Amino acid sequence: MPGTRVMFWVVNACPYCGEQHLHLAGNLRSADPGDTLGEQVAPCDPEKVYELMLPPRPRKKKGKRGRRTDWSDEDW
Repeated sequence: MPGTRVMFWVVNACPYCGEQHLHLAGNLRSADPGDTLGEQVAPCDPEKVYELMLPPRPRKKKGKRGRRTDWSDEDW
């Protein structure tokens, strides 16, 4: 919303109707959007609810040390 300081959670595909929905997440300056996660009423059908949650974080890639084999100085 241009000119406002309001945050929204976006549900790309509603589990009931498949459409995109927006859920108010609070004021940009004073609210923690994480507080609004959890059970929410589906805008397409007020009798149904779904749970807003963050997607899982991707696994971290192993660094160079994780990829190396266990070579000793004797092998050289």
